[in-house]
Amino acid sequence: MQITRTSRALATSAAVALTITAFSAAPALAEGSGSSGHSVLTGQLVGSNPAPASPVIAGIKPGGAPWVNGPSEVRVREDGRIEVEINGLVIPPPRGTGVNPIAKVVATLVCNQMAGASTAAFALSPAGNGYVSDAVPVPSRCVEPTVLNQPAANLSVYIASAVDEDGPMATED
Repeated sequence: MQITRTSRALATSAAVALTITAFSAAPALAEGSGSSGHSVLTGQLVGSNPAPASPVIAGIKPGGAPWVNGPSEVRVREDGRIEVEINGLVIPPPRGTGVNPIAKVVATLVCNQMAGASTAAFALSPAGNGYVSDAVPVPSRCVEPTVLNQPAANLSVYIASAVDEDGPMATED
């Protein structure tokens, strides 16, 4: 049987297409089938208000001033990857100037009503914008996951928090 140039080109193109598809699909399949890609928490960050308007969470009190923010998101995955995007987190007038007074914050994961590890400190601009992509240990069972944004210099208070949008959930091995 004689193979024409067209047949050879089609066979080569098909092989290349299959290879590209296999390599691009593998990460997506791995994320869906492994535990590392599953979210423990996906939620919107909300500025805190002085107690009792905002609750004490895992023994950590809300800050002493009201905080507001624009659309801000948090995602924590089972493998510990955490991403926090903060937009416009400030103390509004009349208690504040509408400018963020805190230079650096951390994001702390709370599971089972216990504060766990925090991200590295990251900058929060005067406009109240900041971003971190880090990793923290996640317990094999994490009930009612919450992320607290805390001033890096004062971990006894939080200025914003996020709870899972899907409601309380537990992750187990």
